Amino acid sequence: MSTLLQPIIFLDTTLRDGELMPGITFDLAEKLQLACWLDEAGVDVIEISYPGQSKKDFAELSTIAPLLKNAIACGLANSREAEILAVAKSLKKAQRGRIHLYTNINLPASAFVKRQQTLLSIQYGVTLARNFCDDVEWTAFDATRSDFDFLTQAVEVALGSGATTLNIPDSLGQAMPADFCQLIERLFDQVPQLEDVIVSVHCHDDLGQALNNSLAGLAVGVRQIECSLKGLGARRGNAALEQILPVILQKPAYQTQIQPQRLEPALNWLSQKIRLLAEVRQEAKGKRQKARELRENSIVQKVYCYSSLIKYYQPSRHCHERV
Repeated sequence: MSTLLQPIIFLDTTLRDGELMPGITFDLAEKLQLACWLDEAGVDVIEISYPGQSKKDFAELSTIAPLLKNAIACGLANSREAEILAVAKSLKKAQRGRIHLYTNINLPASAFVKRQQTLLSIQYGVTLARNFCDDVEWTAFDATRSDFDFLTQAVEVALGSGATTLNIPDSLGQAMPADFCQLIERLFDQVPQLEDVIVSVHCHDDLGQALNNSLAGLAVGVRQIECSLKGLGARRGNAALEQILPVILQKPAYQTQIQPQRLEPALNWLSQKIRLLAEVRQEAKGKRQKARELRENSIVQKVYCYSSLIKYYQPSRHCHERV
């Protein structure tokens, strides 16, 4: 593995993965403002949206990508042609663009045909993406829980098809730092071509290890970290950019062009948005609690009234006679 020092690349996915956090949504104006703050702060790659998923995402990438002055504008897609074409079309006017592909590779050994189809899909998708963009990232979705031999095959196919960044994610946040490092080291040993591209990690925080796993990856050759402001993301979220950055800045071996003070406007704005969301949720919770109490009181009153009627009810002699 090469010992040459390289700058650490930050891919921020606040605008895309951040919206997977329950209750968090951004309109176009908010995404544009966040993208401008990230761009001004020196973030290397800004993942804006998933254009093949909705018209909203397509419009967001098409609108924001041309306005970035320094950062690479990135859009997500799977290996299907329609989704790749959607990203490519959205990035047409971008100064610098990246197509980010992902493929689920957590497939059982018994699914031989499915595995072969997946490898062909990776080859086709990356090759197609390279026809539109020189900067193509491929993600081995659920890599940490996948069969290592098949993971190796998938990585080799992606690299052979032209991927320039190779992302090894802990997609469900189940890995521990020691195991995560070992996985990446094994990949470097088994796939020498990884020395010629950027190896990336994207760690989720389900077990509270997103930060530790991201930093651990740097020690074994990783040169791109995918993260988000405030750790926003699916389930328990991602590694938080503002937590990783101080560690990078304190180590002479690592370099980054991000200026921490320029992230403050975005962090402050997000803090306010998250606080308002919490207040809305608390208010809604209070309303549900009050409604539940009213229903329970109503039921108690009905039971009390019914019990009183039973207590004072005296069947007529006629009814007894009929019985």
